[in-house]
Amino acid sequence: MRKAQQALVGLRERKKTQTREAIVNAALDLFERNGYDATTVEEIAEAADVSPRTFFRYFDTKLDTVMTHKDAGQDTDFGDLLRARPPDEGPVEATRHVMQESMVEMLTENPTHVRQTRIMLATPSLRASAREHFNEHEAELARGFARRLDLPDDALQAHVMAAMVGNAIWTVATRWVAEDTPPERLSAMLDEALDLLARGLDAAPPPSPPG
Repeated sequence: MRKAQQALVGLRERKKTQTREAIVNAALDLFERNGYDATTVEEIAEAADVSPRTFFRYFDTKLDTVMTHKDAGQDTDFGDLLRARPPDEGPVEATRHVMQESMVEMLTENPTHVRQTRIMLATPSLRASAREHFNEHEAELARGFARRLDLPDDALQAHVMAAMVGNAIWTVATRWVAEDTPPERLSAMLDEALDLLARGLDAAPPPSPPG
């Protein structure tokens, strides 16, 4: 009896996952074909062969269909990843490894995330949300740099460094979307941008200890 109940629960979870994926894929298809702003929840539900009521059991708004990585707990804390890098790496080199092993790897291995990222950055009405989300990562970078340099979290140097690195990454991401190149190209573009920063940031003398 217990095994039968477990099998039933497993079947329900698989069906929920399949329904969720169907809604996301239908939404992305419509966004790519007709544009995000012109697509309604009703159209997404119809394309996914579910009711609007079912749609809202899985997502609060259509925006959530392009930000599923946050709902799935797949958002990355870049500050933690930076702090885990070897201490002899400069700030830009540490960032390079973190970004190549997280952001670039995620995009090259997950076609859905590639589509979501392209839609977010290519849609003017979504760019503000994308930038706001990106700014959260910039704050994480600042904390990571501060800890690596043994500085307070609010240290100006750490936040300036994070702003420079963050803006470089944002520029790379938006240009990658505009050029409509494969995900693998993003890795090369990121390296190129960080090489430019490394010649300035990693050559700077270490900061004096606070106080």
